Parts: sequence; structure tokens; C-alpha cells
Amino acid sequence: MASKNRTIDPASSSDDDSSSHSSQRDGSSSSEIEEHSDESESDEGENSSKPFADFEDLPTDDSVEDSEVDEESGLDDHINMDDREDSNESSDENGNLQNEDMTLGERVASRALMGRRYYAEDEERTNLNDDGKRQRAHRRSRAIELASKLLKESRRSKSSSAEKSTDKRAIKSELNESSSSDELSIEQEHQAKRKKSKHAPTEMSSKRRDYFSRKPDLNSSGIGVSIGANRYKPRDPRMVSLSGHLDADLFEKRYDFLDELQEKDIENLKRRVNAWKTTGKKGQKARRKLGITQGVGSLESDQEELKRLLQERAERKRAQVARAAKRTVKRKIRDEVASGKRGAYYPKRNELRRMEMEAKFEEIRKKGGDEAVDKAIAKRRKKNVAKSHKLMPSHMVS
Repeated sequence: MASKNRTIDPASSSDDDSSSHSSQRDGSSSSEIEEHSDESESDEGENSSKPFADFEDLPTDDSVEDSEVDEESGLDDHINMDDREDSNESSDENGNLQNEDMTLGERVASRALMGRRYYAEDEERTNLNDDGKRQRAHRRSRAIELASKLLKESRRSKSSSAEKSTDKRAIKSELNESSSSDELSIEQEHQAKRKKSKHAPTEMSSKRRDYFSRKPDLNSSGIGVSIGANRYKPRDPRMVSLSGHLDADLFEKRYDFLDELQEKDIENLKRRVNAWKTTGKKGQKARRKLGITQGVGSLESDQEELKRLLQERAERKRAQVARAAKRTVKRKIRDEVASGKRGAYYPKRNELRRMEMEAKFEEIRKKGGDEAVDKAIAKRRKKNVAKSHKLMPSHMVS
């Protein structure tokens, strides 16, 4: 057996010796291998260069529960590895003691077995490294998710701040534009105040109040809307000379039909008042004939209206008599000047009043006769006596 072992190829024997020596070196430096494995776990570049034995070893984004299970399995593997290393160390010591009594072939075979054991231990270490890679990949994926969320939030905050800044810039630009436009308008106003030519039309300042009272508005368009200072104001032609001077005689001739209508209204009101005053069936019949119904009109309202119309008629007749008297006085003076009896004659106020009074009574005599004149004189005398009594002290009046 020994001779057979000695007839082995020297090249193979040398290889076996080298492998045995390397195994002894490996066994003696197991602690160095463990330190190297720890450094390999921290170094990602070296781990990434090793090929993966299976697709399951690839790093995936597992859930938190899977990562916890992997961590527990990794801890169990570490404990088992420590136990194995202790057993291997003890076996190595026993093997070294036995190798002294073993032949060369037995030594080679034992070293080969030891090499396979170390290869298996290397696979287990790679599996541990793969578990660490999975954990790191899971942490990396979680970190990427958190970083993406933070980036999105930061972008949103930046976009909101950018929108606010753009709004502020827009407001500032609008303010600047408005201020610049105001400055331009002020400059244009200053330039407009300057007269370019003497033939240019005159310009009125808007600072004066007349400008707003004269500016065109809706009243000038003729639609009948009253707005502003130029709103419609009723104008009495008797008080304004724009419509010409009032000719009372001509007015009476043109509107004499109004006197006839007023006389008819007075007669109708008199009949209504009499119908209101009469009682019994006769009064009911008269009211029914005039169209008087209950709830429409009353005796008091008809009496007031009749009184107002009578006063207007009396005032109008009095004014007609006064105008006729003045007209006769003027005609008389004009005729005397034209005939040569007297020159240009301007009567005094008393003389003019006396002449007007005479002409007035003459007009009354023409319309009502002497009885009307006596009645007017008695009425005037009564009025003058009442006026004199008012002027006298009360203790002197009997």
C-alpha cells in the first residue's frame, strides 16, 4: 500500500502537497477568514462582483415582515456558523495529531475532504452575504420611496412659493404700470394745456365746477332721462324772457275757450252740491242722475273745488278790468299827444292810479250798469273801514 502510494505522479503529489499546505494555512487562519468575510459584507463592490447562485438570491423589494424573517434566519445562521467553526477548530487539532501517524495518501484524502468542507462553508458565507444584500436592497428601496416623497413635497412647496412670488411680481408690475400710466397722463395733460397755435380751439379745465355742469350727458341725447346738473328743469315762460314778453290781451283771445270750460265746471259743481244737500228720494234721484255714488266724492270736496273755481274766475275778471282800464288810460294819453293838446306826458303815480280807478268803474258800468258800480263802491268802502279799524287802538273802537 505504501509502495502504491509512492508510485503516484510527482506532479500530482506536488499539487496535493500544495493543497494540503493551503488547507493548513486556511485552517490556521480561520479567524482571518472571518474578519475578511466581515469586511466583504461592508464592501458592496466586492459583493456585487460575485455571481448569484439562484434567482431567489437577487435583491427584491420585500415587505417589512419578510425583512424581519430574513434577519431572524440570518442570526440563526450566524450561531450555526460559530458552532461549526468551533467544531472545525477542534477537528483540525485532532487531524493534525492524527496526520503525523497517517501515510501520504491518507493525508491527501483527508485534505481533500477538508477542502470540500471549507468550500461548503464558503457557500454558507455567500448565502449570508446574499441575505445581507436583500436587507440592504430593501432598505435602499424604502429610502428611495422616502426620498421620492420628500422630493415631491419639496417640489410642491417650491411651486407654491414660485406662484406666490409670480403673483407678487404681477402685482408689482401692475402697480408700476399704473404709476407709469398716471405719470404719462399727467405729462400729457401738461402738454395739452399748452396751446400749439392761436387758431386752435379753446380748452376748458376740468378743475372748474362749470366743466361738470356743461359736459354732455344723457339729457342732450333726447331720451328724457334726468341725470346730473343738466337734468330737466321746468321753465315758466312768464318769468323768463326767452319765450318773449307776455301779451295778456293776446293770451285771452287765444285761450278764451278755457273760460267757457271753467263756467261749465262751476255749473256742474253747483248742481252736485245741491244734490248732496237735498235729502230723500229727490236727492237720491238727483245724485243718480249726476253719477254720484257712495264712496266716490263728498259734499266737502265739491264745495272746496267750487270755491276755488269761483275765486279764480273773480280774480281773472278783476285782472281783465284792470288791464282794460290801463289800456284806456294809455290810449287817452296817446290820443291827446297825437292831437296836440299836450306834449309828451308822463303822469304821476297818484294820477295814474286815479285814472285807472275811473276807467275801472266805467268798465263795470258797461258790464253791469249803475247797480254794479254802487255795489263795487260799497264793497270798497267796507274794505277801507275795516283796514282803518285795524290801524286804530282797540280802546278807541266803540
